[in-house]
This record gives sequence, C-alpha cells and structure tokens, in this order.
Amino acid sequence: MKKKVFVRVLRLCSFFCLTGLCCFTGPMGNAYAEQPVKIGFISALSTPYGASNKATLDITIEEINKAGGILGRPVELITEDWKREVPLAVAAYKKLVLNDKCLLVFTEGTEGSTACAQVGSRLYSTQPHLMFALWTSHDGFTDLVADDYEKYKFIFRVYSNIADTYNPHLKYMEFFKNTIGTKKVALLIEEAGFSEIPRKGKPGVYPTMKEYFEQNGMQVVYYTVTDGKEKMFLPILEKAAASGADTICFSMGYTDTVTLIKQWSQSAAKDMDIVLASGAASSYASFWQMTGGRCLGVTEVAPEITIPFTKQTKPFLEKLKKAGFGFTGGIPGAYDSPWIVKEAIEKAGSTENMEKVIKNIEEGEFQHGFWVWAFDGRHEPKKGYPYFPLLIGQFQEDGRYILVHPENLAKITNPGDQYVRVKDLRKKAGL
Repeated sequence: MKKKVFVRVLRLCSFFCLTGLCCFTGPMGNAYAEQPVKIGFISALSTPYGASNKATLDITIEEINKAGGILGRPVELITEDWKREVPLAVAAYKKLVLNDKCLLVFTEGTEGSTACAQVGSRLYSTQPHLMFALWTSHDGFTDLVADDYEKYKFIFRVYSNIADTYNPHLKYMEFFKNTIGTKKVALLIEEAGFSEIPRKGKPGVYPTMKEYFEQNGMQVVYYTVTDGKEKMFLPILEKAAASGADTICFSMGYTDTVTLIKQWSQSAAKDMDIVLASGAASSYASFWQMTGGRCLGVTEVAPEITIPFTKQTKPFLEKLKKAGFGFTGGIPGAYDSPWIVKEAIEKAGSTENMEKVIKNIEEGEFQHGFWVWAFDGRHEPKKGYPYFPLLIGQFQEDGRYILVHPENLAKITNPGDQYVRVKDLRKKAGL
C-alpha cells in the first residue's frame, strides 16, 4: 500500500514538472525568476528635482520591463519621501534594504546621501546592494570611497560634483573668459552643504571659487554668500552693479530663480551677463514663460535642451514632457542608471554576486540615453564629453533656448548659434 502511494506521488510530481506547474525548474526556479528586482528611491517629492527624477525613473523602468527586465525578471520601483529630513531618509533606507530587499537605492541631497551611506555600510555585509547618489554635489561625498573602499564600494555618484567647476576637462573658466568675455565678476554663492568647496576651498586641493576666478585672470569685485530662502535680491543686485562687475556668477541649489530674475531684469544689474549654476527652475525651457520673458540673456547650467546624444534622448525627453516635467540636472543619472545596473548584472549572470556587479560597473563604459558613463576610483563619473559634460544654455530672443557650452556639442545641437552678451540682446529687443 505504501509503495503504491509513493508511486502515485512520484507520478504527480513528474506531471507538475513536465507541465510547468512545478514551483522550481532548473537551479533558480520559475518562482525565483518571476520575483521582481526592486529599486528604491528616497526623494524630496515636493521639490522640482525630486518629482522630475521620480517621473524619469518611472519611464526608464517601464522601458526596461518592456525590454525583458533584468535577467528576465521584472523591475519594481519603491519610492519613499524624505522631505529633506535626515532621520526620514535613514529610516527609509533601512526599510528599502532590509524589508523591501532593494538591490539598488537612489538617494538625494548631500546630508541625506551621506547619512544613508553610513547606514548602507553597516548593512552591506548581510544585504549586498548598490547606492547611487542623485542631486548630491558635495565633493567630499565620494571621499568615503577613496578613503575606505571596502566599506563604501557600493556607492556611486551619478550627478555633478560641485568641484566640477575646477575640472579642466569641463572648461568652466574658459566659458567665462572666452565665450562671455568676462573681466570682472560679482560672485554669489548659496550657503548649503554642497557649496562648502566654493565658499571655503579645500586646502592643497581646491582654492575658493573667488580665488579660482582670480587665478584665471578675472577680478572678483563683489562677493557674498546668500540664503537659499532669500526673496529680496534687489539690494544684492544693486551692490553687484555698483561694483563695476560685468558678469554675475550665482552658484545655487534651492534659490527661487523666478523671483531672482524678475528682480534682476528691473535692477541696475539688468545689462550684466548672468550665469546660474544651477537653479531649481531656471534650467527649464518654460523658465521663459515663468519669468514673462525677463530671463532674456540668462545662462544656466543643465539646460532643458534636446541634445542628440543617442537615438533614445529625444523620445525620452518627449515622454518626460508629456508626463508634465522639465529637464533638471539629475535626470540623465536617473534615466541611465537602471540601464547601467541592468548591464552590469546581466554580465555577472546573477543578482547574487554583488562584488562582481560592482567590478563590472567600475570597469565598464555605458551609454543609453545621454553621454558615456564611466567611473573613476572614487566612483565619480569620468568628465569631459563624450563622458559627463558641463552643459550651459542661454535664453535668446523669443525664448529660444540654445546650447552655448561645450562648443563641440553646441555645434551639433544648434549649429550656427552662439552666445550673445546680455546688453546686446536687450538692445536688439529694445529694452
């Protein structure tokens, strides 16, 4: 009797396996193969950059799933709002790694990303994962990787470093000297964690931004540190104009650029060239409408201009616009990073060997929607087109938004166009 029951059970198991109803086929099993690869995103969702990065990740994950997912497994995004409060970011990171088992977690902000890196370093040994930092520009952030690789090797920055302005491959100073023709600078720097290097320098590594302009032959005739919540810019602008400066350089992250430019256009500084690096709204093409056209002549880092990096660039930006969002500096990293991780995992052949995945990212070059991504020993993006470029656009007559830097990309994006000084644009417009 027992033998007959055993035979029936054996036949039944064979039937399930042959018809595909068995829970496991092969070494991993169908059940495992159908489990999603989870990606976490810790964002300040009420901010323009947080909302646009979220929309970007939604688009890229949808595209990856349509392309077969990662190793045949679907990809799922789990979003947490840190509201720019570090304790919330830390709690969200623990949840995403420990409870949700996210393989990749995106973080935002210098303070939030740094705190999450500390948590991640303690979790990595039992929960191997990756952390990609968006909207995190403090130079010291990737010192973590450089100073203690084994502890922080899971961290990569996919965003601009505030010290990029010192990078000779990006030619930031050449933009002022050769493109604008700057002689005297009014330098404004927003006080925040990201701006510590421009304000204070880094002994033996970077001068202050004031010193850097002067080392490059330009005179800083006015300098001030601003509050990100500032709303009354007229006194600052009047002092800048009175200083005799011909160019305003404003390094910022959270400043209300709409209010700033409306006041600039009515101030004694209105004929001065102005470079914003980089406001929360001023990179948008719709900034022209937001300011009622008062941003004529304004230049902005990370402009919302369709640059033909790859055949995926324009379709993606159209999807983003349809979703109701404009371009911000974190978008290329948010769009391309899941593709980078997909390629690294599939080359490793498994999600289980995170050490191999990290090595694949370190040793590879990747391109999907934007420039070529490659990472140095600090896990910083390699800089200078065809790698990570410093993009600067200018608003010209009738709201035309053209790329003016770097020159090689400007030639293929808007051939025949070039930077025009603010006073000349205003004169032509009868202002």
